[in-house]
Formats: sequence, structure tokens, C-alpha cells
Amino acid sequence: MNDSLTPAGTPEPFDHHSPAFAGHWPEVYSDMRAGCPVAHSPRHGGFYAVTRYEDIRRVLREPETFASGRELEFDGRIVGGATVPVTASRLGMMEMDPPDSLAYRRLIAPFFSARTVREYTPRLTTIVDRILDRTIESGRMDVVGDLGAVLPPLVIVDLLGLPLDRWQHYAHALHQGVGHEKGSARAIIGVMREMRELVTEWRERGAGPPGVCTALLEAEVDGRPIDDDLIAELVFMLLTGGVDTTTAQMSNVIGHLDAHPELRRRLIEDPDAVPGATDELLRLYSPGTGAARTVVAPTTLGGVELRPGDRLFLGIGSANRDETVFPDPETVDPDRANAHQHVAFGLGVHRCVGAYLARAELVEVVRALLRRMPDFAVDREALVHRPTIPLVNGWTVMPIRFTPGARVFPEDAAPLPPTATGAPDLPSAARHG
Repeated sequence: MNDSLTPAGTPEPFDHHSPAFAGHWPEVYSDMRAGCPVAHSPRHGGFYAVTRYEDIRRVLREPETFASGRELEFDGRIVGGATVPVTASRLGMMEMDPPDSLAYRRLIAPFFSARTVREYTPRLTTIVDRILDRTIESGRMDVVGDLGAVLPPLVIVDLLGLPLDRWQHYAHALHQGVGHEKGSARAIIGVMREMRELVTEWRERGAGPPGVCTALLEAEVDGRPIDDDLIAELVFMLLTGGVDTTTAQMSNVIGHLDAHPELRRRLIEDPDAVPGATDELLRLYSPGTGAARTVVAPTTLGGVELRPGDRLFLGIGSANRDETVFPDPETVDPDRANAHQHVAFGLGVHRCVGAYLARAELVEVVRALLRRMPDFAVDREALVHRPTIPLVNGWTVMPIRFTPGARVFPEDAAPLPPTATGAPDLPSAARHG
């Protein structure tokens, strides 16, 4: 079998960019795991879709055979990158290979460590409550527009020390890029240009915002300062990674809790079970659709012989539902012993550097919603899912209603105190769903 099948049984090459895949991805992946776990597709220049957990785990942990770099030459062809097809611009160290990728990761990782995120969590909790305050009295909210599209970009801009009054501009451009909307390339290029301008300003005054940006400005790799264009690229990578996947997962989580009241009741009664449930929901609804690698040494994967230059798409959402690893995979079990072994954040040298932060955002959102809006109900007739999910899997509109509640902070409360990065108050009120 060389191609995947649609649920209706009509032969059709696998295409993670198609509306059919967006509507039926669990079934498509299940069929492929059972019948053709490494399936060739002629779409997007030709690639192999890898769908079983152990195969994907191997690829992610073997960079010497499966590379992430963008500009790899094989027989006169230039191929590579961490997406299929490749994006318009390089995604920082995500599209580098060791040792280069590890050098930059060592500089960045301490600013997103478990300890750093724990220290940031009180501020994160405050930001979540301030956002919920904007809708709590109305009894209605769009999980995507009023919460998911606000919290992740606001938090990552806050942590990076970028101009907070530009968070909506950055978020809009990134949302466009993930959705491959018309004009998205121009919007992304505009944000990257802004990053370069900011780095130039920081360099001229001798320092950037406290934290990772200044660390990159002051660092040396192989005895040389990091080029300003590369610093801008790395900052853009962090900005990109901190937005759309977490936004999407918030809608996936709230939608699941609405459809499974028994799980919601358990988490209300036992808030300590929220982190375990968060891991399970990350496993079941992996917000990042997949990752790509390029074969750089002859090998065999899933019984298929691969040659240097072959491109692989790793179905992260498929790996996390592999029944040979996660029995009864459709069930969310907060007590599942191996839930933490999901690969929603990747694995190995390219595991998401912001994984601790993303998980903390999800945990704090669930706790706050179950504490302040425990009876929320999704208006399922008004739900709108992403029409395609080439990069991110989630909803674009998810209205909920709930019993109106009280604000945590008075409407005329003083601005949120700045962090060490100097970030000012939260932005103006988001739209209501």
C-alpha cells in the first residue's frame, strides 16, 4: 500500500493540508497505523507520512539520520525544513541540526525552564484572572477570541519583553500564517522586519529587555557574537512557538470538558488532577499537527527503505493515539501512568523549548475556568473549526455561556505591575463572543 485512504475508502494521497484531513484526521491516522504506517504521498513535492509512535519516536531521537536543517543538498536538489512544505523563512533553531541547534538551545532553555515557569506562575494566574474579568459578568465568552487568542501572545510578549502594545499585531500576523490566509506571508515578513529593527535598537543602546533577548545579545557561540539577523530569527521563533498551538489547545480542552461532564466534575472536585488531565488532553488533541525531517543516511523505517533526500512528515496526532502505546486511546484518563510520554511537544534535541510554559498556561486556564465558570456550556451550533490544519489543530470560534460571576479585580484596578522585563498593563478589552 503506497497511499492512505479516505474514511469512505476512496484512494487518495495523504495530505495534511486538505479539508478532508481536517475533518477526519483521527480516522485517517487510525487506518494508516493499521495498514500503511509509513505511507508515500506525491503531494507537496513528495514525502512519506509516518504514523506509528515508535517510528516517530525513533525519528525524533535520531538527528544524525533524520535532519531538521532547511538547505540540504542531494543530487542537485535543495530540500529540508521542519514542515511539509517548507515555510517562507527559517524557524530558528527548530530548523538547524546539532551542534548548532544545541548551542542556541543552551542559551534559551534556562529562560523557559520548569523553575522559571514556576516563578512566573503567580503572574500568569493574575493575567488569566484579569482576562476572565472582562467577560465574567456578561455570562458569555468566545474561548478562542476572548481567551485563547489573548493569553498566549500576551504571555510570550510579556516574557520576551517585546512592546506589549504590539501584542495584537504580532498575534494577528501569526494567526494568519498558521492558517495560510491570503497575505499571510507579507504579514509574517512584516513582523520579522520589526524583530530586526528591535534588535538593532537594543544593540545600539547596549542592552535589550532583561531576560532571553539580552542573553542572546551578549552571548558568543564559537567565540563570536551572534549575528543580529539570527537573534531576530530566534526571537521570532520564540514568539511563533508561544502563540497558536496553545491558543488551539485551549479550545480543544474546553470543548472536551463540555462534552465529558464526568471529567469536568472530577477536576472541579480534585484540582490536583488537572495537570494529569492536561497531559492526557495534549495527547488526545495534539495542537501541533506534525513535524518534518529529511533523511540524510540510508535507513529503513516501518519496513520502508528510505534514501538520503527523502522527506518525512511525522503525524504527532497519530503517535499520541497509537493504541499499542496508549490503550483505549480515545479515553482521557488523568491517572494514565504513561500520559507524560506523549509527543505533543516533540522529543529529543528539538523538544519544544516552551513546553513547560505552554503546559502551565493550560493548567492555569482550566483551574480558573472550573473555579469561576464551572457550569460553562459550549454553543455547539455556533462552533467553527479550522477548515484546514496543516500546522495547528483547533477551533476558530467556540462561544460558551455560564452563570455570570464576580470580578476578581475591580474594574478601576491599578495596572498590572510590570515584570522584570518592564512589561506594562494588560491590553484593552478583547471582543466578546
